Amino acid sequence: MKAILRAGLVLALLLLGAPAALANQPAMHFTEDVTGDVFACGATTYTIVSGTTSTVIHEGESATGNLNFTGTITPHNVVLEDEAGNTYFIAGAVWFGGTFNAQQGTEGGWFTAVLQIITPGGGTVDRVNMSGHFSPNGKDFSLDIGTCVLPEE
Repeated sequence: MKAILRAGLVLALLLLGAPAALANQPAMHFTEDVTGDVFACGATTYTIVSGTTSTVIHEGESATGNLNFTGTITPHNVVLEDEAGNTYFIAGAVWFGGTFNAQQGTEGGWFTAVLQIITPGGGTVDRVNMSGHFSPNGKDFSLDIGTCVLPEE
């Protein structure tokens, strides 16, 4: 969860410094090899042995200078192994977004991570299920009802 919050905050800070010429551009697309990332799930650890994630980020700016962004991270062909060498797959997505109000100098953000670790037969064995929000009024919250935590990167 901290990694998603950090990523969202870093992206928000980058957006705050982005020139108006970059605002309202087409979505940006990134692909990352996630081999070696680790999901800690209680007594079980799953290490990614192959696969990638695709990230799509879109940002915008209003005529009054307010900024917004949204991003989605989706796994593709991600294969994991537990300590015993059993293989699993991962399905789901991570979504994050935020806004900056130029007139008030305030920002807010949201994130949701819903990922399932699935057996080759199709059953879910563990999951990441997190959501959170930070706002300028201090009414922040986070909810974690999964059995795993996201990798630290």
